[in-house]
Amino acid sequence: MLLVVDIGNTSINNGIFDGRILKKAFRVPTYAKTLEALYAKKLAGVEGAVIVSVVPKALGRVERICERVLGKKAMVVGRDISSGIKNRYGNPRQVGQDRLVNARAAYEAYGGPCIVVDFGTAITIDVVNKRKEYTGGLIVPGIEISLSALSEKAAMLPRVRLKEPKGVLGRDTRESMVNGAVYGFASLCDGVVGRLKKIYGAKGNVVATGGTSRLIGPYCNTIKKIDPELTLKGLRLIGAENNV
Repeated sequence: MLLVVDIGNTSINNGIFDGRILKKAFRVPTYAKTLEALYAKKLAGVEGAVIVSVVPKALGRVERICERVLGKKAMVVGRDISSGIKNRYGNPRQVGQDRLVNARAAYEAYGGPCIVVDFGTAITIDVVNKRKEYTGGLIVPGIEISLSALSEKAAMLPRVRLKEPKGVLGRDTRESMVNGAVYGFASLCDGVVGRLKKIYGAKGNVVATGGTSRLIGPYCNTIKKIDPELTLKGLRLIGAENNV
């Protein structure tokens, strides 16, 4: 079995695959103190690991844990193995490897060209052309970050928990903030995707992934596929190609 690990700024998304089948998926806080004990408990039967990370400090910690628990080094995308997709960014090193893994996974699963919207700590919207090339994208402050900043900077606004809105119009402060976040970011997604299609002729499926994709995705008119495990599936594919 294969462990795949997507290390993000807020949480670490993990998957354990038996061949092509995702047997188990679990998230843990990126800086959880009990990380090693948690991995040791869940990794029985795992033979290898593939990691993608946008947090260098956390990457080193997870690598050390994997080596102790599995008895072998994990393979890191972008350092030890390639995402398998051509990177057409102006400065290729500036693209997070997670975005390339998503691009590869979306292309293989849903065809190309395609657009990938990742609702994570930051929201990224990326374009893959029909030649399996990553051509560029946009980065937007994420939903949780935006709500947190709003409550910190506006004295009368509370912290709120994201949930499915009852309607568009809010009837109290908390409801107004939640509705504003859900419908606002859904409209942002639709607006950006619409511009990408109009200006660059971007076509194909629009795929949503990330921690809040199940919540926001249904409110986006442009999104056709919601796949919260897209990154994990991409890591499995890359691991299989490299015999991890």
